[in-house]
Amino acid sequence: MDVVILGAAMVSPWLAAVVAGVLSRAKLTPHTVGVSASAITGVGLLAVALLSIFSSTTSADTRTIEFGALQWDPLALIMALLVLGLSMLIQVFALRYLRGDARQTWFILCTNIVTGFTIFLVCAATVTAFVVAWIGAGAALVALLATYRQLNQAQDGIRRTALRFGIADSGLLIGLAIVLVAAGGDVPLNEVASQVIEMPLPLQFLVAALLVVSALARSSQIPFHGWLPFTLAAPTPVSALMHAGVVNAGAILLLRFSETVSLHQSVMIVIFLAGSATVVYASAVRLVRPDVKGRLVFSTMAQMGFMIMTCGLGLYAAAIFHLVAHSLFKSTLFLSAGTGMREHTIDRNLPVTVPTSRVVVVASTAVAVLAPVASLIAAKTMFAPNITDAELGLFVFVALTLGVTLGAGLLTHFSLQSLTLGIVVTSAVSFGYTVAIHLFGLVLDVANSGIGAPSWLLIIPAVGLIGVEVLARARTRNSTLRELVYTRSLSATISRSSLSKGLI
Repeated sequence: MDVVILGAAMVSPWLAAVVAGVLSRAKLTPHTVGVSASAITGVGLLAVALLSIFSSTTSADTRTIEFGALQWDPLALIMALLVLGLSMLIQVFALRYLRGDARQTWFILCTNIVTGFTIFLVCAATVTAFVVAWIGAGAALVALLATYRQLNQAQDGIRRTALRFGIADSGLLIGLAIVLVAAGGDVPLNEVASQVIEMPLPLQFLVAALLVVSALARSSQIPFHGWLPFTLAAPTPVSALMHAGVVNAGAILLLRFSETVSLHQSVMIVIFLAGSATVVYASAVRLVRPDVKGRLVFSTMAQMGFMIMTCGLGLYAAAIFHLVAHSLFKSTLFLSAGTGMREHTIDRNLPVTVPTSRVVVVASTAVAVLAPVASLIAAKTMFAPNITDAELGLFVFVALTLGVTLGAGLLTHFSLQSLTLGIVVTSAVSFGYTVAIHLFGLVLDVANSGIGAPSWLLIIPAVGLIGVEVLARARTRNSTLRELVYTRSLSATISRSSLSKGLI
C-alpha cells in the first residue's frame, strides 16, 4: 500500500506537466491546459489522502519504509499532501488570474515541475536522490520566476536568485561529494552522520557548514537573503507557490541531515544566530514597506527566520509544524492580496489614534504579559509536563511575541471589546501552539536533537523584536537611532540597479 501512495504522490505532478506540454503543443487553449493539469494534480492529492487514510486504518506501523532511493514516512506524507494541495489550489486560482495571459502555459508547466521536484525532495532516501531533487527544485523555481522575464525587475530577481542558489548549491555538492567519496558510493540519509563522524574534525565542520549555507540560502536567510525581496515582479500565483513551499526547503534539508549538522553545538549556534538576525531584520523592514506584496515578502523572511531558529535549537518537530502552518497561512495571504489592499485603504481613512493614558498603558502591559504566559503554563501542565529547556525557552519566546502583539494592539485601540477579544485570541493561540507542537511531534515521530543552541540565546531575538516595536512606536521626531533604523530598512528594499537607472 505504501508504494502505491508513494507512486501517486510522485507521479501526479509529472503527469500533469507532461499532459500540459502535450495539450499546449496540440494548440489547445491555455485555459484547457490549466484545467487538465490542475485536475490531474487534484486526483493525485485525493489518491494520496484516501490511500493514506485506508493504510492508517489497516496498519499502525509508522516506521520509515524505503523503496530504493526513495522513502515514505510521516514527514513525507504530510509534505506530499501539503505540496499537492497548495499546488492544485494555486493552479485553480491561476485559471482566472492568468486568463488570457500569454505566459499561462509556462506557469502551468513550471508549477508542476516545481511540485514534482519538491515531493521528490521530501521522499529522497539517499544523498544522490536528495541532491538531484534539491538542484532540480532550485532550477525549476528560477524558471518559474522567469514567467515575466521580459520585465527588468523580473530579470534582476532571476539573476539574484540564480546567483545565490548557484553559489550555495555548489557548496552543497562539494560537501556531499566528500561524503560520497569517503563512503565509496551512495549513502542513505540516515547514515550520513556516521560517515561524517569518521572524518577529521576540519572536514566535519566543512561538510556541516556547506549544508547549513545551502539551507540558509534556499530559505532567504542572512547573509544570503538578497534574492527573495527582488522577486516581486513574479505574478501572484508564483509568489504564493514560492512563499508557501519552496522557501521552506531549508528546514527540510536541516531535518534530513539533522544528525550531521548537530554533531557540534557551534554549528547549531550559527544556524540559530542566522535565523535570529533574519527575524529582527525582516521585522524591521516589513514595517516600512508601502506595498502589500513587499510586506508579505519580508513577513515570509521573518517567519523563515523563526523556523531556522527552532532548527538551531534542535526542535525539529516545532520547525516542521511552523513550516506547515506558515505555508497554509502565507498562501492564503498572497492569494487574497487584492482584498488586503482594499482593507488597507479603508484603514488609512480611520480616525487618528487618541493618545493613551497612563492607566491604559499599565493595563495593556499587564494583560499582554499575563494572558499568553498563563495560557502557555496551562497547556504545558496539561500536555507537556516534561519538556526540555529548549522547548521551554521557545514557548517563553512565543509568549513574548504574542504579548508584544497584544500590547501594541491594545495601545492603539483600547476598549472593552478589544481587550476581551485580545485576551481570548492570544490565550487560544498560545494554548493551541503548545498543544499543536506536542501532538505534531507525536504524529510525525520527529525526534528533537539533543545538541542545540543554548536556550538563553533566545534573549537576542527577543530584545531585537522589542527594540523594533519600541522604535516603531516612538513619538519623538528627534530620535537618531529611529531615523537610522528607518533609513537603513527603507534602503534595504530598493535595488541598486533601480537607483542607477533612475527608476526610483
